Amino acid sequence: MYVPSEQGGVSLTRVATKAIASIINVSFIAPSVLLMIAILSSPSVVAANSCEVSAINPPRVDDYVEEHSVENFWDFNTGDKLRSLNLDVYWETTVENDSATALKMELVPGYRYTFCIKMTPNSEDTPLEPVGDVYLMTGGDWDRYGFDYEMRMDGEWLEADFLPVEWRDTVDWLPFRDSHAYERVTEEEFSVAIDSSGSVWSGSLGSGHLEYFLVIDGWDNGRHTDGKAAGGAIDVEVLIDVEERMNIPKFTATILVASMPLACLIVPFVLHSKYMQEGRVEMPNEERDLPYLDSEGKDAEG
Repeated sequence: MYVPSEQGGVSLTRVATKAIASIINVSFIAPSVLLMIAILSSPSVVAANSCEVSAINPPRVDDYVEEHSVENFWDFNTGDKLRSLNLDVYWETTVENDSATALKMELVPGYRYTFCIKMTPNSEDTPLEPVGDVYLMTGGDWDRYGFDYEMRMDGEWLEADFLPVEWRDTVDWLPFRDSHAYERVTEEEFSVAIDSSGSVWSGSLGSGHLEYFLVIDGWDNGRHTDGKAAGGAIDVEVLIDVEERMNIPKFTATILVASMPLACLIVPFVLHSKYMQEGRVEMPNEERDLPYLDSEGKDAEG
């Protein structure tokens, strides 16, 4: 009957220890490698004039986009809810002097939206120069934007004494992510990708999807950095290029952030354990003669 020696057991223990250590090391390195691959494989920032959109819209495009005027922003649409924007759109309109027009849409995760806007003078009401402001905002900010338009004749109403300073952000409008504001432009191009569909408390009637407004501004709004009224009508051409994109799972950020502190705690224990295992040598249980003591006994008898 074959009985495995203890040497073989020690070898198997070492192999198992090395395998566990390798798995732990890979678990710390893998999130960073996967994140780097995702970043390198994701589309880069688009170049100028990169909107490849046909001038002919697909059928039933009104199910995806809807035009609104700031002068009638209180008129709520009672029709069907807009569908999630997942196709290219070509849109053209005319923005009257001292007014604004917006394109309402529902942007959702899983896509990258590239907006290419071009402004030209209107032949019947030529402005001094076709310059305007472009904003991307959510539905709540669009309502506050319309209220700002209604109060434009009252001057700087936000600076009135009846409105405390700490409350002004609750009634003032902001562009999406506080960054998608492109002012005093004739041509503009930008991209945006939505990371979340919002919560049940956001969006239209708690639908869980946010409605966005691409606003072409032709009046002197409440922002200090915006352009003045153009002095005439502006023809606007908008191309919306929609492309599918790869979404990185949200938990990867947590893993990436937590991996470094965990590595600082666990890796020293793993290295110490491997060091101690290498220094431990187990001898087989067998009787051995001690030469030194045996020679001393023989000398004493002689």
